[in-house]
Amino acid sequence: MKLNGIDFSAEEIEEIELLKELCKGMTADGVEMVCFKVLSDLLNNRVRFEDIPKEVLRTTQLQMNNYVDFWSDVDWFDSRKAESVAIKFSRMLGN
Repeated sequence: MKLNGIDFSAEEIEEIELLKELCKGMTADGVEMVCFKVLSDLLNNRVRFEDIPKEVLRTTQLQMNNYVDFWSDVDWFDSRKAESVAIKFSRMLGN
């Protein structure tokens, strides 16, 4: 699937959907985990990229980066798909 000119593989989309369900209702430092929901909504055309407030996009990027940072240090967890998604989302934001 392509979003803003960036291709997401079926495996990456599946990972996003799974993590969206796992993080439903979860908070970190008092802030709701929205990153996977935002990505899911974008990839499933439930919302347009330009309709998402910049603050939500910044929060999504920050949460994605924190998720990757945390799990990349855990030996038994394969964080490569999440890392790939985080990089692609950052590119979508022009970073």
